[in-house]
Amino acid sequence: MQTQRSQAGAVVLEALISILIFSIGILAIIGLQAASIQDAAAAKYRTDASLLANRVIGEMWVSDKTALATNFTSPNGSEFVTWASSVAAAIPGASGTNAPTIVVSGNTVTVTLKWQAPNDVTSHNYTATAVITE
Repeated sequence: MQTQRSQAGAVVLEALISILIFSIGILAIIGLQAASIQDAAAAKYRTDASLLANRVIGEMWVSDKTALATNFTSPNGSEFVTWASSVAAAIPGASGTNAPTIVVSGNTVTVTLKWQAPNDVTSHNYTATAVITE
């Protein structure tokens, strides 16, 4: 009879410990899922920035080369204004101090996009440089 009393509650204790271990595992999976979602969003923003930069460089290739600086230089070029509005619509936080820039120096063009995702502390940037020739 003494051995039954010394083991009373052991099953309950084992059940509580197993529930604790299971709960920690579930919380770890939820944390990994959240990190995965955040990384996927960051990758999407980088991809979008690359596509937008390459799009404007492609537009420069087919445009009038003599008016390249006039049409595409930030912040007043007519083509730049249209492109910058599409950047602001596609990438969060890509306006204001993070506004995109295009610098035309001779036939060398540098396109810089900056953005800050909603939960990010720091801003990110993507820079593409191309040489536009006839």
